[in-house]
Amino acid sequence: MISDPDSWSVCISSDVKLNFLVYVARAYSICDEYFDKHGAWPDRQVVLPEQLHQELEAQWNDFWEGSIQRKAEAKFLQNAASKSQTPDPAVSHTLFAHLNHSCASPFVLEPPHFAAIEHQGLREALAAQWPCFIQWWNMPAGGQAAMHYWEGKPDIIRYVQEFEMEVGRRIQPFHLNVDLIYNGPTKPIEVTDEYVIMPIRTDYLMKQHWWSERFQEKY
Repeated sequence: MISDPDSWSVCISSDVKLNFLVYVARAYSICDEYFDKHGAWPDRQVVLPEQLHQELEAQWNDFWEGSIQRKAEAKFLQNAASKSQTPDPAVSHTLFAHLNHSCASPFVLEPPHFAAIEHQGLREALAAQWPCFIQWWNMPAGGQAAMHYWEGKPDIIRYVQEFEMEVGRRIQPFHLNVDLIYNGPTKPIEVTDEYVIMPIRTDYLMKQHWWSERFQEKY
């Protein structure tokens, strides 16, 4: 968390489940409009017959859209609860249990068998790719290590200070959650004003110009 306690905060992190969903999409070459086509990730590609490919793409896209929307809701509620003077722990616990752990939630994965996934094609694809993904994710120089490195790279405090000097005013209060994805998507996905999914790409993550434009547009 990078913040000015009286005004703003930016939380840059990475979610293993989101990264896994993108890994699966890349493995099956589905929803390519989301992703950077440069670089092979993963290095083993799976080719399906056209009909099965289309069915898997539709299933993955539905699950992805539901998942990121549900995650945005959870982050919004978590931020609202943190600002509350008298949060109700019982209500918060029940609400987040429903959002993040209910079998009805689109963001339940339950590896390695993924029994909570409704569609057989997607369930089988997730199960097939999980062993390779989690091995790569947990390697000393794998995905999780890369994420931890990049989470601390953006100099958000400097970006805010230079924006304030440029426009001659204090930035308006805001809270922003950023989830990082390895090697994709091609550009940031703005799920809500408070939640952005961002690729590990220096032309967004570490470019003051991108941050300044966003500050100018929204804050």
